[in-house]
Amino acid sequence: MTYPQSTLQELAESERQMVLEAEGRFGKHWLEARASSIFLSRCMIAIDHDRMHVGRFSAILKKHHLLAIMSAVRLHKSQAMWNLRQVLEAGAHAAFAIANPDDEHFFKWENGVLVLPPKLPGKRYDWLAQNHKPFSDAIKAKKDLLNESQTHANVVAAHGVFRMEGNQVQAPFFDVEDEYHVKIDLWLAAAVALDVMKLFREVNQGHNVIEFVEGFDGHLTTLENRVMALMDEMKATERWQRAEAARLAAEAATKDV
Repeated sequence: MTYPQSTLQELAESERQMVLEAEGRFGKHWLEARASSIFLSRCMIAIDHDRMHVGRFSAILKKHHLLAIMSAVRLHKSQAMWNLRQVLEAGAHAAFAIANPDDEHFFKWENGVLVLPPKLPGKRYDWLAQNHKPFSDAIKAKKDLLNESQTHANVVAAHGVFRMEGNQVQAPFFDVEDEYHVKIDLWLAAAVALDVMKLFREVNQGHNVIEFVEGFDGHLTTLENRVMALMDEMKATERWQRAEAARLAAEAATKDV
């Protein structure tokens, strides 16, 4: 479907329509991404008062997760991927804060100015790798995937908003819509939400500073099963299988060099 994008008014109305029509355009992929975002924002119902940094970073991640799925269906892939990177980073911060609540880990005051401590990202990732390696690996893998092609300016990122038609350059505001790619992005967003929630649950064990919503474990499992079923559907498509065959061939060629 073509969405008008010649004026600011058209852009605003088109973006509104794209979100309102997301279920009709992307079906279960939108529904599960939306469900994961809602559950991510509501899964914690209480946090101990000495763990307010958990709440601060949770506020960041739930905002950026919703922005990610809305950006995906509004055909702003790079924006969606950048927002997912914010979710992963805030999730790592929040998980670290569950076990390490002291302010000194996150900020300090110098001459009345709030200063962020150096090397905080490395500190939190080192801690995750030492104490929760499977989740650390999952976060790193997804961050690497995002960073490879979409969170920095490059030719791959530009492909969605640049086309040549004869001698004419087409550079639309919205990405050229590819239903398959948007569905993959929505699935990825849902998977990121699941990773973050499972990480919170694991880190909270032994600390018991977060109260999760009633039925949290069962709902999380149900949501995860539905999201994984979507991935199985995508993997069964001819397009996925062609891409996977090309990836494996490229890996084999690299090894032979």
